[in-house]
Amino acid sequence: MYPLRRSWLAAALAVALASGAQAQARADRAGAYLRSFHDLRLFNGAALIVDEGEVLFEGAFGPTDLAGVVANSAVTRFRVASLTKQFTAALILRLEEEGLLRVEDPVNHYIGEYPPANGDRITLHQLLTHTSGLPSYTNMPGFMESSAEVPHSPGEILALTWEEPLSFEPGTDFEYSNSGYVLLGWIAERVTGLGYDEALETYVLEPLELGDTGYDHTLAPPTRHAAGHTRDLVGYRPARRIDPSVPYSAGMLYSTVGDLARWADALRYTDQGDAGAAGGLFRDSATLRRMTTPDLESYGYGVVVRTREIGNEESVRVIEHSGGIFGFSSHLRIFPDHRRLIVLLDNTSSDLRPIVEGLTSVLWGLEAAAPKPSIAERLLPIIVSGGVEAAMSRFENWHRTRPDDYDYSPRQILMLAGHFREQDPGTAIAILERYVAGTPEAPGIRFALSELHEEAGDAAAAAAHIEAALTYNPGMPELLGRLAELDVEPDLALRLPVVTLDPEQLAPLTGEYRMDPATTLTVTLEDGVLLAGRTGEEAFRLLPQSPIAFLLHGSAVQLIFDIQDRAASAVSIVEAGQRLTFPRIGG
Repeated sequence: MYPLRRSWLAAALAVALASGAQAQARADRAGAYLRSFHDLRLFNGAALIVDEGEVLFEGAFGPTDLAGVVANSAVTRFRVASLTKQFTAALILRLEEEGLLRVEDPVNHYIGEYPPANGDRITLHQLLTHTSGLPSYTNMPGFMESSAEVPHSPGEILALTWEEPLSFEPGTDFEYSNSGYVLLGWIAERVTGLGYDEALETYVLEPLELGDTGYDHTLAPPTRHAAGHTRDLVGYRPARRIDPSVPYSAGMLYSTVGDLARWADALRYTDQGDAGAAGGLFRDSATLRRMTTPDLESYGYGVVVRTREIGNEESVRVIEHSGGIFGFSSHLRIFPDHRRLIVLLDNTSSDLRPIVEGLTSVLWGLEAAAPKPSIAERLLPIIVSGGVEAAMSRFENWHRTRPDDYDYSPRQILMLAGHFREQDPGTAIAILERYVAGTPEAPGIRFALSELHEEAGDAAAAAAHIEAALTYNPGMPELLGRLAELDVEPDLALRLPVVTLDPEQLAPLTGEYRMDPATTLTVTLEDGVLLAGRTGEEAFRLLPQSPIAFLLHGSAVQLIFDIQDRAASAVSIVEAGQRLTFPRIGG
């Protein structure tokens, strides 16, 4: 028996060693992966990664301030921006457990001065899930540019939008609204008699012993707090200041990666039946299940909750949220059923999404996409020495011949143009105009061009770029709002958004339509996309706006199909108010 027992021990030891080696390999990969982003100035902050309940990586990169005297560390406090919302949501649910409010109640039950036209029909549940239709004050034209440093009371913040029309009937749609979460913080103050920060401390932070999390009351960072920076093509500069009262309960908390890991543990226990198993967050685990139950657009109470495919696993449950505020970025991603976690906090306004996706791949033992150097940084000296035409020609050549060498995304072009915006707006315009000549569908580039042309006094060019963007992105709210600012009424065909149609809905529209004795319009279906082309001409994509109405991609021309006996009998081409109808051949 002894040799057999010994073989069991040897086998167990071998398994343990192999498991340990795999964990160490993942830890080394995670650290190297984060370092690769930092080396390209794409990450400056702290990270904590947990794999199957064990800390895989905990560390930090870069300085807390421009002087570089103090290095970021795992205990550095960062502003977490919209991660604040999940703490506000937890506070509201704790207050419900205390009998101080009900999330199904309307706003006017707690804020009597709120205009009844909206306050009587918006519930706290709808505020929590961004289904209230309440416009976000942060989207008001010019507000964040002109008023971010000005102290506001919650009532003053909310008065900016509370008489505005709702975006939709409450409960019928989703639209992210910072106004909603400011209103929730104000309600918490009303029902507790405490300031938002005191209520949060009393009901959420102290019970969970989150000593490194709190409300940031300061304009300048105190000891152990990172300072926020904005990165440009030549270095870093201090981020714009923001008065703490402006983000308030929608985005003004600070925390550390360690505290957020403890917080994530509290959110992970959603299937237990006692308060202790709920991480001490709520008295009843059913409350936590409510918080982490998705509503419209997969949004629960302050968190996004969805399932996704990762590697060979088809339904991995994910609880997450991201945040961004002047000089800071944050991301918390929890895999509750796998005891895995990614926390990233950054004090240089970095785009953390590629890093989070890459680290997710690392946790699952998959290949992670490596960061790419900035094409904008590479083009800047070429513009300075040789001009826009030389630089953009190089951009197009490299994009074609060296597609994997640089980050060629539109964001890079916006950064490049942004470098010149203040001192040389003509160069900024030239860069963006050259880009849209080859990539006309980019809405972000068109939007920036619109602003630059307006600043230069050319309102017609400003509107033309937005209308052009709408021909590729019809119904996009940001574009329609921009046209409204310019006092321009868009073509009716450009107001309708794109909808999703199944191939079964598209197939009956295919066929040939007689335009004249020598010209046929042929409509085909390829890979779920409807295409239309005239005799001898290239076929163009049709963007579905309803089961029968389609926008010709890149134009303001609509195709509207007549349906008889569940098949198209004719198609009408509508342009500039004119309508021509053509019969289906053989139909």
